[in-house]
Order: sequence, then C-alpha cells, then structure tokens
Amino acid sequence: MRFHFFRIAVLIMSVTLVLAACGNTGNTQGNGNQPGNETKQREEAATTRKWTDGSGREVEIPVNPQRVITTQYLPEMLALGVKPIAAPRHLLTNFASVRDKIDGIEDLGAVNELNVEKALALNPDLILTMEDDQELIDKLSKIAPTVVVTWNGKDAFDHLKDTADVLGLSDQAEQWIADYKKKVAETKEKLAPSVSSDETFGTVVIGGYKEAQLRVYADQNVGYTFFHALGFPMLDSVKSEWEKEKRPLGMDISMELLPEYASADRLFVVKFDNDPGFLDQVLESSLWKNLPAVKNNRVYVLESALWFPLDALSLDQQLDDVVKLLTQE
Repeated sequence: MRFHFFRIAVLIMSVTLVLAACGNTGNTQGNGNQPGNETKQREEAATTRKWTDGSGREVEIPVNPQRVITTQYLPEMLALGVKPIAAPRHLLTNFASVRDKIDGIEDLGAVNELNVEKALALNPDLILTMEDDQELIDKLSKIAPTVVVTWNGKDAFDHLKDTADVLGLSDQAEQWIADYKKKVAETKEKLAPSVSSDETFGTVVIGGYKEAQLRVYADQNVGYTFFHALGFPMLDSVKSEWEKEKRPLGMDISMELLPEYASADRLFVVKFDNDPGFLDQVLESSLWKNLPAVKNNRVYVLESALWFPLDALSLDQQLDDVVKLLTQE
C-alpha cells in the first residue's frame, strides 16, 4: 500500500517537473517577444500610418511615399527635395521657381479639368490636394490615399510645414525655414550699400485679373519680400490702407490716384499683357511719367511668374532677384 502510494507520488512529481520544464522553456523562448518588443517590431515593420487631414478625414497614408501626385503643392515638395510624379499644368508652367526642377513630372492638364484617368494610370501611392474642390477630392480618393492640405488662411511657410508633415519630412522643413531666414539677413547686408534708409518703395501691378486694372501692394503677395521680409519702408498712404484692411489681392486704384499711392522713391512694377492697350495708356500718361521713381529711373520690372506665386521656392528666389535688381544699376 505504502509502495503504491510512493509510486503515485513519484509519478505526480515527475509530471510536475516535466510541466515546469516545458513552462520554463516556453518562457525562455518568449523573452525576446515581450509586449514592448512586439510593439516596437510592429512599428518598425509598419508601412502605413493614420493621418487626420485638413478636412478632418482620417486617411491611412504610406510612411515613406514614393509616387506622389499633387494638385497644389509642387513648389513645397521640391523645396523639400521630393519630386512628385505628376501635377496640373499651371504648376508646371506658371511658376518660375520650378522651371529647372520639373523634368520627368507628368502634366495632368488644367486643374479644373484634371486628367483623372492619367492620374490612375500613374499608380500613385499618395495624393496631396487642397480643400477647394470636394468633387475632385472624392475622385482622387478612389485612386490613392488623398490628403487635403489646407491652403486658405495659411502662409507660405505653413504650406511648407504642413506638406512636410504629411511626407514625414518635418525636420527638413524647419531647416529650410532656418536657411531662408539666414538668407534674408544676408540679403539685407548685400543691399545695405545700395539702399538708403530714408528711401520709400512701392509696388504697382498693371493689368492682371481684369481689364484696365491698376493695383498697389503692401506686405502681401508681390510685396511680401520687399516689405515683410526685407522691411523696406512703404508710403504712408499705402501703409494706412493696409492697416485698415489686409488686401492679399492688392488694392485697385485709378490712374488719377497714382501720385498718392505710387510716389515712392523706387517702384517695382509688374506688367501683365492681358490688356496691352491699358498698359500703354498708363505708361504713356503724364501721371505715370511724373512719378518720382519714373523721373529718376528707379523703376524695376518684375517677372510675374516669379513674384506673384507665394510659395517657399519663389520667396527664396525673389531674394536673389531683388539683389540683382538693386545692385546692378
């Protein structure tokens, strides 16, 4: 009886030891696979991530996109060192700052009639667009993950940073902005011998959005580099108008108001050819010819394709252009 009990006890102990050994073996094998390590491995292996875009939609986007289409943010992408595979025609033709950087980028046609079939055939893995056309956003979302990057109410540096965030290039955007600020300081130093602190500056745009249009600008749009970045003094008359109301599209004036709003010591002028008759009328008028800058040969003609776009690349190249204009007289 005692022997039988002993055998049973030994058998139980043996089974217990075997089970314990199996358990220890399982634990040993699992030491490299703890929950924290599993999470880390999953993160390292992840190829997509969740992103809440400017319209509030949650979109699953590639961690490292390789084939990006943009309907708006071409200069921003190029500033970050990323070349999209396709973009609308106006981005490829109307921006002087991108001319030497667009080889190989496919033309998707007019943005309001975007060639969606061509976009589909290009097999993008990410599409960046803006918020103004919900129908287009819906179409693009069927092709690839589509992220709305907010345009309205943001400046050029916001657009750059927001684009960079989607692409996982936030550090590059911050470095670009730091380099730009450094270049602004260097530009001021280069211009110091050529520009007097008591001079005033003005911007005049002839033509453009409609016929017989004459506009002046302060520190927005075509005037950003002159009056915001470089801090050139503007006429008090122009300054007071912008203090009343921000005017990103400029302020329309009549020819009779040229002496009031364009009598700066130096004038930067954009000439659009949409209304050549009106352009001649302005330039041949006594009102124009009697402006101080005109009489003293201090009028500088700006290329509209460089100075009208408000994006990171254009702002950078505008600094080079203003040095060229003001130091090679």
